Amino acid sequence: MAANASIQKSEALWFSPEVVILRADTRVFRVFAAILKAQSSVFADMFTFPQPPSADMESIDGFPVVELHDKPEDVEVFLKAIFDSSFFAPPWAEIEYDHALGILRLAHKYDVPFLRRRALEHLNPALPTNLTAYNDRKGNNTVSFAALRVSRALATIPIATEVGALWLLPVAYYDLCKQSAEQLIFDASWKDFGEKVQRACLIGHAAQRNHLHKIYRFLSVVKKTGGSCANPTKCNALCQRMSLHPSLWTHNAYPLEVWSEDEWRRAADHGMCNNCVVESKAFHAAARQEFWDQLPQMFSLPGWAELEEMKRVALSVP
Repeated sequence: MAANASIQKSEALWFSPEVVILRADTRVFRVFAAILKAQSSVFADMFTFPQPPSADMESIDGFPVVELHDKPEDVEVFLKAIFDSSFFAPPWAEIEYDHALGILRLAHKYDVPFLRRRALEHLNPALPTNLTAYNDRKGNNTVSFAALRVSRALATIPIATEVGALWLLPVAYYDLCKQSAEQLIFDASWKDFGEKVQRACLIGHAAQRNHLHKIYRFLSVVKKTGGSCANPTKCNALCQRMSLHPSLWTHNAYPLEVWSEDEWRRAADHGMCNNCVVESKAFHAAARQEFWDQLPQMFSLPGWAELEEMKRVALSVP
């Protein structure tokens, strides 16, 4: 008894054994209510004022069932993130993109700030807010993808809008609009977007394609005798031939991806002088930056400065 008298109970880590069963569609989860209440103000309110029992209340193993109107797969990863610290580790642990997106939505909905922030930290490198980070995203993100597949872009846009993470949207829209307008409109998810998002998609879709000629503006710069070009006649003829090649305009939905280092090497191999290669690269880089700077407004979003501030504030939440 004397030994027991010296034991002090840690109130912060003395959880009630109360069990709750959550159901999402046909999938059920049996978890400790006290831990959910400690992490989520929404669950805390829900379990603090429980509904009185009734004859028609669903129960499993003698415990009442609380129905959640969310996708079962999202609820599963969300609960795992709460109850298993190794499942949704901070960056740079690798995370499935769909898991991060589902956890973001439910962490926002059920008010679990640390999970919301962590999900954003995983998604941010894949949906960057500056061009340098965009150029590096293939090898510098913790979610398992580089460019968004159409299905993921379609899922990202409504969720990022719902949770107020608008800075994720420009690149999501950009990746989505790499497909044709027909593919967009006839996708099964299109009808769920709402008129405002649909309008932003279609306007941005056209703007994205119309910018390609600016990316290739370096091909129309006339090289003059007495300038920096070593052979104006040869370089002008080469640029004209390249500008007329059909392959340049095939991927008109990819203004940030066209003309890679391989194309610069080929231009040099075909006789473009070194000075023209250097100057053309500068023109090309400026055109890509111009496109990037205009990207949010193409989809009726705030400018990058405002989006960056939203991002800063969201990531500063404890």
